[in-house]
Amino acid sequence: MSRSVTATLGVLLGVVGLAALAVPQITTPLPTGETFVLVVGLVLVLGAVAQVQRRRHTELDYAETPDAELAVDLPTPGDDLDRRLGRLRLTRFNEAERHRINDEIRDVAAATIRRRERGSAEAAERALDEGSWTDDPFAAAFFTGRVPEAPTTDRLRELFDRESPFKRRAVRAIDAVERLLESEVRREADDE
Repeated sequence: MSRSVTATLGVLLGVVGLAALAVPQITTPLPTGETFVLVVGLVLVLGAVAQVQRRRHTELDYAETPDAELAVDLPTPGDDLDRRLGRLRLTRFNEAERHRINDEIRDVAAATIRRRERGSAEAAERALDEGSWTDDPFAAAFFTGRVPEAPTTDRLRELFDRESPFKRRAVRAIDAVERLLESEVRREADDE
């Protein structure tokens, strides 16, 4: 039995059933014998079996999930500075690059000092020039350009280190700025 015949018969029986609810007299001419009920029941069972068979032979459709997005490698802040400091070892006499690196670190240090001390730009520059902004003599010497006021053994250790003094002092200055920033963040968190 085709699907459209079954659907038409179902709709027709549904309409007659609804009409019979409103006007029960319209069902009196319909046959109500056992044979009729048996035929209607048999048609409905055959229709149900046909639908089950059709469904069994239908291929299943599965939803396909898209591929998960891949993580994008983003550069880590400071990678460029690390690379530039690493290159200084290869080009030992590149003064222009050293000045650029010094200026960049100095700008960040001055901004951090201003934020921490809530002072002026001039006061921050003065602290950098005097080396009073940190307890680390090698970090302070990075901006003062003077010999670090450190014990002789530490200065000798720096002298015989494989890294250039510029790079070592730059790294220590960056570490000192980071410590200042972290202490400022902790202080702000304590104030809240």
